[in-house]
Amino acid sequence: MQTRIVIAGAGPAGLACARAVTSEQPGAEVLLLEAGRGYRRRPCPVDRGLRCTGCGGVCNVISGFGGAMHYGDGVKLSLLPSGRRLINHFGSGRAHELCDLAFDWLTAPLDAKPNPYKQRVSPETAKSFVTHGLEIREYPVAVIGESELRQIIEGWHDRLGPTVTLWDRAELVDAQPKGDGLTCTVRTHTGLTTVDTQHLVLATGRRGVTSTADLLRRLGVPMADPDISVGVRFEMNANRLRAIGMEHPDLKISQFQDTGENKVKTFCFCGGANGGRIKFTHYQDSLGDPVITLDGHETMERPVGTRPLAANFGLLCQATGRGTAHEARESFLTAYRKLAGGRPFVQTLRAFLSRSNDAEEWAVVEARMPFQPSVRDLQTGRVDQLFTLGEYASLTAGFERLMPSILDHSGQPTDLESLLDAVLVVAPELEFLWEKPQLDGGCQVPALPVHVVGDAAGIAQGIVQGAMMGAAAGQAITR
Repeated sequence: MQTRIVIAGAGPAGLACARAVTSEQPGAEVLLLEAGRGYRRRPCPVDRGLRCTGCGGVCNVISGFGGAMHYGDGVKLSLLPSGRRLINHFGSGRAHELCDLAFDWLTAPLDAKPNPYKQRVSPETAKSFVTHGLEIREYPVAVIGESELRQIIEGWHDRLGPTVTLWDRAELVDAQPKGDGLTCTVRTHTGLTTVDTQHLVLATGRRGVTSTADLLRRLGVPMADPDISVGVRFEMNANRLRAIGMEHPDLKISQFQDTGENKVKTFCFCGGANGGRIKFTHYQDSLGDPVITLDGHETMERPVGTRPLAANFGLLCQATGRGTAHEARESFLTAYRKLAGGRPFVQTLRAFLSRSNDAEEWAVVEARMPFQPSVRDLQTGRVDQLFTLGEYASLTAGFERLMPSILDHSGQPTDLESLLDAVLVVAPELEFLWEKPQLDGGCQVPALPVHVVGDAAGIAQGIVQGAMMGAAAGQAITR
């Protein structure tokens, strides 16, 4: 088979690339490969209180048409300067042009365009955090609820369906230069097939965290090590996070600990009007033996049950005391498999801060929480032992410095004593596992017709940021 362009991955980056190509060159031959399922077939058993099974080898949370956008959850569309590394990569003017384009495309299927500038942190709020030595990073954010996200996904499918060839459950496994193009090997439900193409776009997201890096190394592409961060999610009664979550839906605060070197930051803050849920991302065997990590999703339409809703936020620090990036990843995952078998586990805040065992099993801990935990497929364990002494010190100091400001803003007592048996510490959270290939302004690697976009590029994460890179690659190919 022959086609002009092969795009591996139908998440925000791959979809935006396909749209850029078909918008500028109607009739261009585009083959869109997606390792996961169609957008209507991505249920997650964890969302229904069941055990994570890996969904037959393809995690529905991170794979399938839409990528990070899928039925049942809301998302946040965070604009520049969120993802500020893209400003460095593209230059300020070009980056903001791509950001506007990505946001317009992503929200085009909606009946009314959301206003990402509507919610702003008041001067009083900013000042109150500064008094604790904390500076809030501000940028525009649009919160998209479950029904609106459904419209977006369906709108993208309807628009691209007639203009590209889409293969579900089809995964790129190799690519080799052939003349001025490439021969791609694709695994489908019927076996292996080859496709000759002039351009290959790698938009493989989290599923391709290691396979894409392996492919790029085989092609001789220069790669830089990632800046790995490790951490946890703190889950609690949504009321505690609601006030600041309403002002800044994607609250980002970075702290530098005493050495000034180990950065601690909030990540994927899920604490607005309806709180948020913790999600599982099953990496299958991408990282060696199977492991599951965490993600956080905004929720807008989740019904309230007999207990208050949960909200959560991630807290990450840079991996320390673990050697090189490769050694750090292996060290962390080895500890995770030893402590919890590679499956998410939990500790009460009291046990986490005192570095002790919880005396009770998860079912008992879950039942006495003053809120409804968002997932049930957990086990209690020594989350504190997952981290080096430096990492643990950074995470605990970061939480103890951050939480009083959040509580003060919500009008609640700022002493942490009241939180010790009312907050869950869930692990693990990981960020920036991706090696960073050398890319030009069109996201193309040196000397090959290969573009790398979205998470796979290792530069920035986020739905808008992935779409920015996909649009840049598509425009570079057509122009």
